[in-house]
Order: sequence, then C-alpha cells, then structure tokens
Amino acid sequence: MNTHQPRHAAGTTRGVLDRRLLMRGSVAAALAAGLGGVGVVAPAHAATHPLLRLGSRGTAVRELQRKLLDAGYEHMGVDGIYGPSTRGAVMALQRDHRLVVDGICGPNTWAVVDRLAGSGGGGGGETATESSGSHPLLRSGSRGSAVTRLQRTMRANGYWHTGNDGVYGHTTAQAVMAVQKVHGLARDGVCGPNTWAVIDRLNRPRGRTTSGTVMEVDLGRQVVIFVVSGRTRWVLNTSTGKSGWRTPRGRYRIFRQVNRMDYGPLGALWRPKYFNGGIAIHGSGSIPGYPASHGCARVSNAAMNYVWGSGLAPIGRRVWVY
Repeated sequence: MNTHQPRHAAGTTRGVLDRRLLMRGSVAAALAAGLGGVGVVAPAHAATHPLLRLGSRGTAVRELQRKLLDAGYEHMGVDGIYGPSTRGAVMALQRDHRLVVDGICGPNTWAVVDRLAGSGGGGGGETATESSGSHPLLRSGSRGSAVTRLQRTMRANGYWHTGNDGVYGHTTAQAVMAVQKVHGLARDGVCGPNTWAVIDRLNRPRGRTTSGTVMEVDLGRQVVIFVVSGRTRWVLNTSTGKSGWRTPRGRYRIFRQVNRMDYGPLGALWRPKYFNGGIAIHGSGSIPGYPASHGCARVSNAAMNYVWGSGLAPIGRRVWVY
C-alpha cells in the first residue's frame, strides 16, 4: 500500500498534466485556425507589424507612413517617427473604416492599411503588363484584379477614393464619375469601354490655380479640385446648385465649419465647411452626375471625412467657384 499509493498518485498527476497540455494545445490550435482573421496575429506577422503609437520610431513606422500616403491619408512625411501628423492620418483611416478611433496602429488597423496598399505591396501605378490585360465591364459590386488596376490608376492621377482594395464600392464609383466628367463621357459611374480607353491614358488633371493652395469648384465639369502649391492633389465628384439654386461663381474663403450633421431648412449637411453664406462643401448620400443641390457642393460622406482628416480645407482656405 505504501509503495502503490505514490505510484498511483504520480501516475494520476502525469495523466492530469498530459490531459491539460493536450487541451491547451487543442484550444490554441482552434484559436489559431478559427480566429486568425479576427486579431490573432502570427509571430511572423507580429514581427513586421508591431503595435505602433505616438512616439514609436523605426522601419515599421516608415512602412505605415508610406502605405497611409498610398491610401490617400495625408501626413507630414515618411520620417519613421510616429508623431501627431501620423496619428491623425491613422485616426482618419480608422474613422473611415469603422475601427476604434484611438490613433494606435494595432492588428485591425494594420489589416486595413495592408489591404488598401494592395496586400502590403505599396501603392505603385499600373504596369505595362497590367495595362494590356482584359478590360471587363466594372460597376458597383465588381471585385478582382481589374478593379484594383482601375483604382490604382485613378489614385495615381489624383482621383480620390478610399483605397486600392479590389472592391468597386461607392467611392470608386464616385472617382470613375469624376474621370467621366473631366473627360466629357457619360456620367454613370460604370467603367465600360469608353471609360477604360480614358483610364489607359489617364493623366492628372490641372486646375486653374497655378500657384498657392485653393479649393476649386468647377461648375461646368461638376468636380471639386484641391490644388496644393499649384498642383492638383485630388479631384472629387460633386453635385452643385440645380436650376433656381445655382451655386454663385466667385472667390471666397471658408469661414465656418460644423463637425457633425448640420440640420437646416433645406436638409441635412454632413460636416459642412461654409464659404459663402449658407453655401458649403459637405457630405451627402446623393451625388448624381448633374447639378442637384440647393447651392452647395455635395461630395460623398467618405470624401468629406477625408477632407476633414487631411486638413485640405481649414478655416481661411481660399475657394474659387467658376
């Protein structure tokens, strides 16, 4: 009895330990398999995508900064220092993609950054091989490499949308419509043969401003052009004043802004920036290919979020309506 009891106890202990280890291994495997896309980061991924926050430095910060610029989130530059400007760009991206807006680049934010940059490959323009590929009819809901090629070409030439993710969403359709307006095509937001022909030879459009920083509202082409230091930074699709409510031509400055939905007698304006009385550039859920507003310059809500986050239209910014 004295010799049997210790052996039995030891065997029981080893069995319990073995079962615990087996259970832990099974749980870990299940988590790795089932939750890998929801925040469980593999060691290799964690090594190249560390948690970044205000004050972080190094090559990972440079990678993040470069990809943010490629995705259209402006900051002071690729210097490897996670300063207030980089944090602001991260917060704008988080806001646009419905993440927790904390300014910290963790696994979920990295996943969006990599997706917008083209699966982590950075934001280069389309290659000759890509240009010679197929040109399928693309419209809202389309997905795939042809959509990514279209998106990359538009962003590289100043037509804003939320990123090169291969999904033909609302802002991609808006960018296509802006291209169509600038080049005198049918304004339907669908990329067919005529639009592809323009995309294949697309260039960055010029505004009328040759120096300085101005927000131009082109009434004839129904686009908003942000000119920075005399060069077109971004072009946005817009819808200005309809008949009886024409947007007045002239030179103005942004003098008031409301960082929320602003309700007025003529409707709701998302995050408006006013430049002429009650006339503003603001976000809207409806930006057709023709003038339809009560005098304002409508852009998509996502575009308006970007205008705020990037600092393109602060109080005092010059506005030229022509």
